[in-house]
Amino acid sequence: MNNPVKKLFPRNVIQSLFVFISLYLGWRFINFYTFLASGGTSGSTYRPAGVEAFTPLSSLVGLRVWIGTGIFDYVHPAGLVILLTALAVSFLFRKSFCSWICPFGFIEEMLGRIGAWVLPRKLSIPWWLDLPLRGLKYILLVFFVGSVFFMMDAEAAFSFMESPYNKLVDLKMLEFFLNISATGAAVFGFLILMSFLFEHFWCRYLCPYGALMGLLGWLSPSRISRNEQLCIDCGNCDKACSGRLKVSRNKNVLSPECNGCLDCVNSCPVDGALTYSFAGKFKGAKYLLPATMLGLFALMIIVAIMTGHWESSVSLREVMYYFPLLKQI
Repeated sequence: MNNPVKKLFPRNVIQSLFVFISLYLGWRFINFYTFLASGGTSGSTYRPAGVEAFTPLSSLVGLRVWIGTGIFDYVHPAGLVILLTALAVSFLFRKSFCSWICPFGFIEEMLGRIGAWVLPRKLSIPWWLDLPLRGLKYILLVFFVGSVFFMMDAEAAFSFMESPYNKLVDLKMLEFFLNISATGAAVFGFLILMSFLFEHFWCRYLCPYGALMGLLGWLSPSRISRNEQLCIDCGNCDKACSGRLKVSRNKNVLSPECNGCLDCVNSCPVDGALTYSFAGKFKGAKYLLPATMLGLFALMIIVAIMTGHWESSVSLREVMYYFPLLKQI
């Protein structure tokens, strides 16, 4: 077999759905920005809460405030809910948030596939360089977590949460992309090029969010296990693994690089040779992971909406007051 069979239909559909939702939220958010920039003469007054998923540092500060004071983030509550949901999903179902939900993971995957199709041969970074490069995302994770949880006490975190900057941080993010500098464009161009040349470059080497998910996934009760008696050593699982793990050499896949995509399981030609299980049960249920993961994701968002922990308490009037100062704050 030249190419491992990758029955990716359900995962690609789910990934595409989240990309579509992200684009829809982005469009609604641009309309909100237009309303503010035009002084209320055009655009929309609706500020979609879901865009807070793209301000993870603010959500991390919100988590610090919640742990330190018991006050749930009311400035960007949706961001904190999504962060908590991603952490729960990663602990229960390995780093599956990255491979099933994260739109950046999907974009990286598509860039890698295009690169594999265009380039004469698949490129990969040698192991002696790959290992230290993988450490970069953990260094970034330590920096951000250390800055928020160890260099910032609860009072300072609360002050940041209440600051005009944090109240407009999602608008600051949008303005950065709408008026991106030459340096910013060059950085994004470099990351796109590297992701085109080397599969999952950003996710594998630089994403601190993914590093956190991976560490939680390392502790997960979910497992991908290999039955040594049934395995025929075809190597399809190794070829299918985006984390470059040697699945065929392990009885259980425990690495924090495993993102729970199940490509290895779906590429296996022998039923039962590779199985996904949760806490040692439900072995062989290929759709258990996406069904339970998406169910949990949807449930937590629904509960947040019903309990008033989704929409920001920052009023439109307050946002309009601070908006002219957006470039200064």
